[in-house]
Amino acid sequence: IQAAYDYANFKAQSELENVTLRADHERKSAYLAKLEIDLEVARENEDRTLVIRDDAQINLDSAVEDLEIKRQFYAQELARITEDLAVMEEVINIFQSRVANMQDVLSKRIDQYQDGQQLGGISSQAGDLQKQWGGRLNEVSRQ
Repeated sequence: IQAAYDYANFKAQSELENVTLRADHERKSAYLAKLEIDLEVARENEDRTLVIRDDAQINLDSAVEDLEIKRQFYAQELARITEDLAVMEEVINIFQSRVANMQDVLSKRIDQYQDGQQLGGISSQAGDLQKQWGGRLNEVSRQ
């Protein structure tokens, strides 16, 4: 009788354990199905992310290349402008020296005219020129 009772308990516990194991198996199977779907979604996200990353890298490389081209152009233009500035400074120096020289020549001719000497082809308007332009020529030669 004890053996039959032990067997009945064992069978009841086995059935209860089977029910628990089936429920656990169903829960884990559902979780596995969810994980498989999540894995598929994660792979799709990874693929999209890789495409986005590749596009971003291409855009970055293009932007870096574009900036390098602009940097080189800027350097060339800076060198050209620096050369142009040096030429302009030389032109200004030449102009200032010629204006100063012209003022000296006009002043000498005016002095010669006032002393009664011939001006060599320049009329009596030289005195008016000195009055009109003398002050301005002095300003330019000082600059």
